[in-house]
Amino acid sequence: MSIWCDVRAERLLVTTIYERKQLSRFRLTQIVPSVGAIPTTCPEKLDSLANLLARDLPSYGNRIVQQRRKRTDRVYSSILIASMPELKPLEIASREYPPQYPQAAPSQVFITTLENQYTGIRSFQLQQFHWLFMAKTRQGWRLANIYSRTGGFPLANNLISPPIESSKTIVGEAIRIWLNDCYLGRIRA
Repeated sequence: MSIWCDVRAERLLVTTIYERKQLSRFRLTQIVPSVGAIPTTCPEKLDSLANLLARDLPSYGNRIVQQRRKRTDRVYSSILIASMPELKPLEIASREYPPQYPQAAPSQVFITTLENQYTGIRSFQLQQFHWLFMAKTRQGWRLANIYSRTGGFPLANNLISPPIESSKTIVGEAIRIWLNDCYLGRIRA
């Protein structure tokens, strides 16, 4: 069975395929159930995609923190805000091997997050600097790799850690989940 809407009478008619012949004099429109927002396509341009990602990254990261957190955890964090992405790439010169396909090199995106870290009764703020390598595939943009550095806030008073590969961290997983949701049409523009 399918549900159809008679536009003139503004009433719902439940019909089968055979009954549709009797209703041919009416202009029928199929009702599409809407759950949440109307599905949108993920932006093809990296700058548009990165802006939407930076907007949603704190909420995606905080959901992962809450899912993983146990009641006995004394140290946990929450992402307060993510900066606007910087798309100007750093030059990476390979000293050993020249790139075989330079046009297929991953694009670079830089995002900074400000986080609160809670330890017992104290809290302090951290900045994390994320260096994303995004690869364009047939299915759209994917996270190829991510490196992160951590520093205190404000930065002038604190040291910054060396870069670490962070694709398995909260932010790395949040980005992967967000990209998947984006291509499934679950992200509002």
